[in-house]
Formats: sequence, C-alpha cells, structure tokens
Amino acid sequence: MSVNHRGNWSIWLYMVVWALLIAGPVFAQLPTGTILGVVKDSSGAVIPGVSITIRNTDTDQTRTAVTGSDGTYRVPALAVGHYEVKAEHGGFQTEAQQGLMLNVSEEVVVNPVLKVGTTQQEVFVTEVAPLVNTTSSSLGGLVDGNKLSNLPLNGRNYADLALLQAGVAEDRNEDSEGTTAGTWYSSNGAPPRSNNYILDGAPLVNLYGGSSAGATGSTLGVDGIQEYKLITNSFTAEYGQTMGSQMVMVSKGGSNQFHGDVFEYFRNSALDARNYFD
Repeated sequence: MSVNHRGNWSIWLYMVVWALLIAGPVFAQLPTGTILGVVKDSSGAVIPGVSITIRNTDTDQTRTAVTGSDGTYRVPALAVGHYEVKAEHGGFQTEAQQGLMLNVSEEVVVNPVLKVGTTQQEVFVTEVAPLVNTTSSSLGGLVDGNKLSNLPLNGRNYADLALLQAGVAEDRNEDSEGTTAGTWYSSNGAPPRSNNYILDGAPLVNLYGGSSAGATGSTLGVDGIQEYKLITNSFTAEYGQTMGSQMVMVSKGGSNQFHGDVFEYFRNSALDARNYFD
C-alpha cells in the first residue's frame, strides 16, 4: 500500500497560497481612515498617471499614490487628523485641497479637477464642501474630540456618549457583585453582550464581554481617547465577533504642537439636590 505524500503536500500548498491571496487585500480593524477619488481634467475626462501626495498637516507625514488607467486612486490606513491632498501631472496645473478632516473608519472622497498649465502653477482649494458618505452603507455616529471635551460626563467615562447615538439604549440590570460594572447598552435591540470595543485595532472588553470598563466601572477616561465611532449597522468585512455594534476608538497621538489638559474634581454635598427624606 502506497501513500501519495506529494499529492497531499500539493493540496496544502495550494490552500496556503489561496488563503494568502484572499487575506492580502483585507485590512484589519485599524483606527484609521481612507482617502480616495478620481482625477479629471476640465472636460471631465479621467487622467491616468497623476501623482497624488497626501500630507497629514498635524505631523507632516506624507503618503503618495499614482492614479490608475481609469483615473482613480485609493490610499487606506491613514491616521486620523487634518490632511492636504495634492495632485500633480505634466501639462496641468498642480491642485492642492486643504483643510480636509479624516475621522476614524471614514472614507473621504477627493476628486481633483486639473486645468491645463504648468506644474509650477498651483491651485489651492481651501473651501471644502461638507463631505457626504457615498462609499459605505454602514450606520453609526462619530464622537469626536470636541464632544469628548465639552459634553458633560459624570465620572469622565467616554463610553457614556455612546448613549446619544440613534438606536442605542442603556441597560441598567446590574447585579450586587458588580459583574456588569461600566456602561452597558443595547444597539438596535441586540443583547448588551453583543457590542465590540476596539482601541487602536486591539479588542478592549472586560471579562464579562459587555463593557470596556474595569471592575470598578471606570474606563481610561477622556484624556487618552482622541475620538471614536460607534457603528451600529451594516458592518464592513473587517468587523466581526458581535452583531450589536462596533466601537472603534483611536487614542491620542503626537503632533507638531504641544497639548495638555488640566481638570479638577469638585463634588461638594452643599451643591447636591435635597434628599427625599430631608
């Protein structure tokens, strides 16, 4: 009796190569965004071979791309922040769009229109129209740095702001042992344990699977979180594990300017409402 080891190895090799080919274009659950678009001339014809430079104005980091034969480009895995998109091609004026804001899990569409001229001539577009999401059917809400800094939070718990999103209802069924400590909620009627928390691409959930808080009910606070997006429906392919919602958080990183926070806890019983029995 003989065993065809060569055939078995061929099958295994085929499966490994096929898995790598499938997994290659798939990006993990990163706290990033994407800038994409189509470059055209004044007549509306697409322009291939255009050099695209995307610069993060907060850190001066740049990414480059070249438009394809159909004039399209796509630059994924960009850090959250403010951006400038510059399009350059021989025989056309250089166009730069400034003041773009890229939020977490967002796809910003920038479609430069190049005019005939020299590359030494630059056209700066500073007034950007409000961006409309035309690339994703996912539903959710963004909690940006402005909301984290200015909205009132009892205990400085960033997760409480998730309760302001449409379809999210708080779950208050806490037991005496505190195993449901923290902010628990239901998204569109799903069980409270059906919410996934991701911080900088890594899962952030407690032992009981329904909150990002510790045993005391506290979280990292608002000082370390730059922003987060709560995706409540129609997740894209990179998300999974739960059916309720995806809280995609990004921590604060460095930039070209110094930043800091100063706060004080002030809770005086003289300012509390009267007790029912008083």
